[in-house]
Amino acid sequence: MTKAPETAALPWQSSQVARAVHAGVALLCAAGLLSSLYLGWTAGTELPDGVGYAGGFSAGWPHLVNQPAYFTFLSALLVCVTSALLAIQPVRTSWLFSTLRLAGVVQVIITGVVFNLLLRSGAELSGVWLFNDKVLHIIVPVLVPIVWLIFGPHGRVTARIVAGSTVLPLLWLAVTLVRGPMLDWYPYTILDVPGMGAAGVAPYVASILLAFVAIAGVMWGIDRVIYRSVSR
Repeated sequence: MTKAPETAALPWQSSQVARAVHAGVALLCAAGLLSSLYLGWTAGTELPDGVGYAGGFSAGWPHLVNQPAYFTFLSALLVCVTSALLAIQPVRTSWLFSTLRLAGVVQVIITGVVFNLLLRSGAELSGVWLFNDKVLHIIVPVLVPIVWLIFGPHGRVTARIVAGSTVLPLLWLAVTLVRGPMLDWYPYTILDVPGMGAAGVAPYVASILLAFVAIAGVMWGIDRVIYRSVSR
């Protein structure tokens, strides 16, 4: 197996332009996260029609501090932090950073696909709700993988990093499913265990996890191709 290089960056991937792009992504994610916190502070949870759970959180601190329970929030937070670090230093080679960066990029892709295909309702949005939706469910899931493709950093993805990137979503899923019965609340209808049962939820969970690994694997392959092109 080819050993990953200490540094692997095309000239523009460590340029001032790269720093500015990463900073812009971090600021965009931060704006989306702040809008989520604002919505948590000003509005309580609303139960979707037909779900089997009946819990929720009132506006203010209860709903605000519950925002990390949403996969969307955690994914954007991960990208926000890693993008901010790349804005400071575009070439990063640690295993931990590479794992968190890959996890963040894959998670926002999953967020965009799952939300828009399975969770989007026909409700008309406006104001902060519309901004939050456009940023976290449309713009970030499209922009972040494009930025990763162009600005990297590349040459660090390995099988170990792909495996490590699955830890956060698996941990989030475990906490969500353990926490759900305690609160009688789940963040997404596809995790509605009381309404659909474990057998009804399992296909969604399995499909999303398989999609996560598949996307991470594709990114691994792309990363290798880009690195080889740099090394020639």
